[in-house]
Amino acid sequence: MAETESLDKALGRVHEKYRRYFRWKFNIPYKGQDVPERTLEQLMKASNVHNISTFEAWEKTEEYQYLVNLMLAGKTANDLIEIYEAVADKAKKGDSKAVDTLLKLQKTIQSNLKRGKAESQEEEDDLEL
Repeated sequence: MAETESLDKALGRVHEKYRRYFRWKFNIPYKGQDVPERTLEQLMKASNVHNISTFEAWEKTEEYQYLVNLMLAGKTANDLIEIYEAVADKAKKGDSKAVDTLLKLQKTIQSNLKRGKAESQEEEDDLEL
């Protein structure tokens, strides 16, 4: 199946000053350690950035947008798990709307898995000589 790149891997290719800023802005831990609490001014000094416009300009780049999308994709996956569990609990208690919603969620998940498997097969076929 086609895998989504991890946020950590993508951040590893970004210049250190932008990586620090991104982790600071979105409070993303590094190697299990929380992001130290600091002001923007402290972050800029530690990153040797003299003007906030450096970060503001970077936020308009495709690289930044890609990182934001990777981060949100991870959050979406976690939210989906929580939603699925909440709906499943209600369905098990006999809530008919929850049963319908659960069945739709299960159908969507299966469809996504089949689509992902098909895309993976296409990628493998393209790689064969």
